[in-house]
Amino acid sequence: MKILHIISNEKDRTRVERVAKYMPETIEHQYVTPIEMAAYQSCADVIHAHRWFGCGQAAYTYASAKQIPYVVDVAQSDLDSYRKLFVFNKKNAENVLFETARVVFTSPSQEDFLAQHLPSKVANTVFAKSSLLYEPLESSWLENLHIHPPTALVHIKLLYVGPFVEESRLDDMLHAMKKLQKRNYPVALTAVETPEDVVDGRYRQKMLADALKSDCFKTLQTDSFEGLRDIYRSHDILILPHAETLHRYAEALSQGLPVLYAPNGICDGVFKEGQAGYAVNPKNADDLAKTILNVSDLFGTIEQQIMRLHPLGLFDAKEQARQWEHLYENALR
Repeated sequence: MKILHIISNEKDRTRVERVAKYMPETIEHQYVTPIEMAAYQSCADVIHAHRWFGCGQAAYTYASAKQIPYVVDVAQSDLDSYRKLFVFNKKNAENVLFETARVVFTSPSQEDFLAQHLPSKVANTVFAKSSLLYEPLESSWLENLHIHPPTALVHIKLLYVGPFVEESRLDDMLHAMKKLQKRNYPVALTAVETPEDVVDGRYRQKMLADALKSDCFKTLQTDSFEGLRDIYRSHDILILPHAETLHRYAEALSQGLPVLYAPNGICDGVFKEGQAGYAVNPKNADDLAKTILNVSDLFGTIEQQIMRLHPLGLFDAKEQARQWEHLYENALR
């Protein structure tokens, strides 16, 4: 079986290869971008578009001409793209999902969003052939699971991991932290970026400058698994206001950290509210401060709940490889 993966960038390819390496050797994988599809001359048994917009449209065009089944993953950024379209263009995008052999959602919030926005006929067809598969973790995270001692927090160590951009809401985290400090709660924030996260701009420069002037806010960089693992283990709560994928959320849970995430974002609905963290409006410093205190008070209970979620099979690449194989077999029927 030959699978043609349509990807937007190298990050997409890395995520795909994380699963593909566990699939049988009889399944061959090829990779192209939507632009490269115009010159693609080889043949494939199934096309897997790893984003609805761009990749999915290229898959639809090629598959229609060659009579090949295709599978479409819905990415979190696809929801914003769909929301901004005019009615006519929305119909074109909806047709990509309507004609696909299988649709893969990467978060429950995506299903909720499309249930509200797709025409009922399209929605019924899409959900009848959909699956929910979370982005898998690198095996090193699942092989190094960790839980904090299940005790109440005394000194609250907050963590953010990702690009220092406006969507990170780091300034709102700092406002929430100041509110807690005024109430004599000892709290500190560390913002961490890996090489793939670095997006240089005014906001990043401002955050780096603010960290130099603060004794309770610092920034770090790390380029290794061990470095990031140790950072997770030395902190208490991950705040993830904006995320395109689930990998930071899953990494934090693998190291025992509860997560505060945006309502209706990609992390919302993966686990029951309060089981591994809470949804909180990242733009509201009062709500953020209140939720941080709530997690701090319930930290021991939440840690026990996270421990029961281990070994985090939802994020196991080996298990996803089996599900992908089943997905492709169904697409060919």
